[in-house]
Amino acid sequence: MSDVVAASEAHAADMPEVADHGPAAPGTVAGAEHAAGHETVLGLDSYAIVGLAFLAFVAILWKVGAFSAIIKALDGQADKVKADLAEAAQLKAEAQALKAKAAADAADAEAQSLAMLANAETEAKRIIEQAAADAEEAIARRTRLAEDRIAAEARGAEAELRARAADITVKAAEALLAARSKELTGLTDAAIAGLERR
Repeated sequence: MSDVVAASEAHAADMPEVADHGPAAPGTVAGAEHAAGHETVLGLDSYAIVGLAFLAFVAILWKVGAFSAIIKALDGQADKVKADLAEAAQLKAEAQALKAKAAADAADAEAQSLAMLANAETEAKRIIEQAAADAEEAIARRTRLAEDRIAAEARGAEAELRARAADITVKAAEALLAARSKELTGLTDAAIAGLERR
């Protein structure tokens, strides 16, 4: 038995290979071999039966409304995707608006800080100038007060000197008058004594 199998295998190896070009025409040797390799039911081979079964399955699905359910599911999924895209677009727009608002707020804050800095510099300059003017005015006022005080003291000293000079003059006049009075008294007494002697 094994010898027969080996001989048939050797004979098949010696035969040239025949390319399978699909179903052979009926009435030919190749067609007979093809028909022998594929069983048929009602004149239909297995490929035709599978195709008819697939068409029947699709028809049943269409009849029970599976396609409409699938289409509805796909439409619902598409609507969900559209809603997600719309929400994403809205979030993007809101983010861009917030970014623009933040940039505007930053620019406004920078402008306000620059304005405040300029105002602070102007105010500091004004305060310095006012302080310098006030200091000059205070110095001038104190200088005037000092000059007035010196002038008053000078006038007081001059009045005191004049009073002392007047006092000294009065005292000198009194001493002179006293001395003259003594001389006159002596002369008067001498004259009276001379008259009495006569």
